[in-house]
Amino acid sequence: MVFSLFKKKKEPQQLKNRVEFCITNLSLGAADAYDVLVERSDIEIEESGCTSHCEICEQGIFAIVNGEVVTADDAVTLVKAIDEEIKQNPLY
Repeated sequence: MVFSLFKKKKEPQQLKNRVEFCITNLSLGAADAYDVLVERSDIEIEESGCTSHCEICEQGIFAIVNGEVVTADDAVTLVKAIDEEIKQNPLY
């Protein structure tokens, strides 16, 4: 029996929107937004030790959605802002 690498049937992978959180910012209030978003199947969550956005981190909570910085005053507003960014600039 001969096997071919080119004839393998691959399962299509669903593209997910990527949301990145700074660990420090999670402790400053973004953790509540993280807890809501981690349950969603259309989002891939990533935590970074530092996102190099220290000036934004000092002013309030934020997340990086598909490469774009999204800021808010509280977790509920951050989730809404993330949803709006995904709606305006989806990956798929």
